[in-house]
Amino acid sequence: MEAGIGAVHRYSPAEESRLMRSRLFLCGLVSLVLASAAHSAPVVSYFPKQDLGRLLTEQFDLASIRSSFGPRRTSAQRTFSDFGMTPSKATDDDLVFDTPGDWFYEMIIVNRRDANGDGIEDLEVCFIDKALNGGSYNTAQSLLITRYSKNSYATALSFSVDACEKAAVK
Repeated sequence: MEAGIGAVHRYSPAEESRLMRSRLFLCGLVSLVLASAAHSAPVVSYFPKQDLGRLLTEQFDLASIRSSFGPRRTSAQRTFSDFGMTPSKATDDDLVFDTPGDWFYEMIIVNRRDANGDGIEDLEVCFIDKALNGGSYNTAQSLLITRYSKNSYATALSFSVDACEKAAVK
């Protein structure tokens, strides 16, 4: 049979095996190069190294989560500060608003890392929202919080993390 347009070249079993090994090697090499490039890229952070509790008081966007704030929040009330709240504890890994006879809110920061691989540092947080006024409202939800610039709110993303499980072990 003469080779021409539309002709199919047949490889011997040894040639096919050698081609397959070459392709697998090349795929592995490309994967390693891409993985090392992704891991070597610096992670940008818009969260402060210190006074994280203060920043979350002033900049965490409560509109980005479901909470007891929802039913009473106006469009102008986005942060704890907007509600006139002052934390009873604000550290770099814990933020607490404890008003006896009213409500208890706590944000436990269990990890700081680029959890979703976008190159921006995120916070893994367990958010506790509990009624102390005789009501039965009592929730704990794991949040992934990010901040896209120094001038933006810290916003909860729709991303699965197990911050509350980690906080229970902490």
